Amino acid sequence: MRRNRLAVFLLFGLLFATGGRADQDAVEIVTPQDETIYDDAFASLVVKTPPGKIKRLEIETGEGKLYIYKSSPKTGYYCKSVKLKLGDNNITVTAYTDDNKTIMKSVELFYRSEVYEGADEAPYKFRKHFFHNDKNEKLCSKCHNMKPDFQKAPKRTIKAKGALTADVQVLENPQDSHCYACHEPLTSRKNGHAPSVNFMCTICHNGKAGANNLLDEGQSKYLQPDPIAPRCFKCHERVEEIMKHNRSDHGPTKLGRCNKCHNPHSSPNEFFLRKPIWKLCTTCHAEKASGKHVINAFVFSRNKGGHPTRGRPDPSRPGRELVCSSCHNPHGSKGPFLLRTTGSTPFKVCKRCHKK
Repeated sequence: MRRNRLAVFLLFGLLFATGGRADQDAVEIVTPQDETIYDDAFASLVVKTPPGKIKRLEIETGEGKLYIYKSSPKTGYYCKSVKLKLGDNNITVTAYTDDNKTIMKSVELFYRSEVYEGADEAPYKFRKHFFHNDKNEKLCSKCHNMKPDFQKAPKRTIKAKGALTADVQVLENPQDSHCYACHEPLTSRKNGHAPSVNFMCTICHNGKAGANNLLDEGQSKYLQPDPIAPRCFKCHERVEEIMKHNRSDHGPTKLGRCNKCHNPHSSPNEFFLRKPIWKLCTTCHAEKASGKHVINAFVFSRNKGGHPTRGRPDPSRPGRELVCSSCHNPHGSKGPFLLRTTGSTPFKVCKRCHKK
């Protein structure tokens, strides 16, 4: 009798355990994979659930934001672009079933940026994982057209300005792009990069690798080469031509790593920089972060030890504040020290503001 009771108890426990496992397996975070590195602030999340069986779904992001869905899609798939904070992020999905069960799943992601201390290098366990492979696209193609449509879609022409050398053709209605539904948040910040905000995605994401990411070759049809400069120069030929004649070069631009300083999608900062200009420059040039710079024997005594680098109006650009790029060209210069001058005499740049 005691043996029979033990057998029943073990059988019940086994059924309970496997039933719980089955419930857990009913909800799956299809993408992103756990321990994935991101180089921008948004991740596309796809959650698979039993069709029509979920009465409520909650997604809590690394920024602490909570998204709530009170209905279950017929397909059973929930898709959401979630915002990440710099560094480590834990994305938690909680599903409440019709039979009052709760199922939780989570993934850990790392938003990396070279210009932010603590987020400049991901922990060893994290890796780059690419979404656009045949398996994922086959899954998504049930609801989404996964083919980029830039070549066939109606276009209009925007006139070249700034660093652009030639007029550029862009989509007449960027929101009609097949990429828009999932990747629109990438363009949501104040200052946008023309290819990104016009969803000319394949201009940069050409599926090819560069010297710095050869190991990623073939992992995604929308890979972009690193260094990225050759792709940038397709539009910015004027900058390329200027750089050919530099006497002094800036490290990131010399190495073709335009995206170290610029976010190629969008940014809250001017020129879609990853930080405001002064903060960006002093990330690498910390010795200049005192706000005083240059030789102190030739500046007014009120500066008490050096020429200011911020907190003053810029005489050479009325209406703007003095910053590092007031005197230095971050793309390089024909003069010394990246100064906005030509020839070997650095003091010529002073005349931009000090006429006498």
